[in-house]
Amino acid sequence: MRGWRGGWIAAVADGLGSRAHSATGARLAVKVAQLVARDLPARSWLEVSAREVATDIYRRWLAAVPWADKGLAATTLLLVVCDAAGRARTWQLGDGLVLLCTQGMAQPLTPARDGFGNQTRALGVDRAWAAWHTADFALKEPGDMVLLMTDGVADDLLPDALDGFASAVRRDLACRSRRGGRRWLNHELTHWATPLHGDDKTLAAVFKEERCG
Repeated sequence: MRGWRGGWIAAVADGLGSRAHSATGARLAVKVAQLVARDLPARSWLEVSAREVATDIYRRWLAAVPWADKGLAATTLLLVVCDAAGRARTWQLGDGLVLLCTQGMAQPLTPARDGFGNQTRALGVDRAWAAWHTADFALKEPGDMVLLMTDGVADDLLPDALDGFASAVRRDLACRSRRGGRRWLNHELTHWATPLHGDDKTLAAVFKEERCG
């Protein structure tokens, strides 16, 4: 999470467990995505094509990965940029879930996964723009929120549980400071409700503030 001109930039990444340097690849993906987003023009940032941003992220990531075989650092990436007016855009390459919550309802922005369950798109694997998914929206009303989560969280959420999960996250985070919210999330993800589920879990939330109650 980074503040950005009165708004926020959030990015999460999940390195492919089968790749030797995926943890480094994931860290570099988050760092590069934030740098690219911070360079967007202040007022006209939505006029920059989503494809141009994704291309810039990929090029910088390739340059940052120190190994000749970039696939050794393969990682997924989810990014949201939200300005002070609540205008937002997401980018996603690979699995995980982007969840938009408006008017008390949760709407997945991530398309349904195709192919085998252990296959995913990733930096270092896919170079085609068609592998990315993007969406534009606005957080207008208090309580509107977008969640980015890796598959360690998303895969345990059944479709009929999304509204309840999003409501619980929004309710608990809205009443905490940023630091307190991070501590709460860390506890919840560390003590995940699904027994013996050891997959990496990362969640980022950007929401329009509302009063606690």
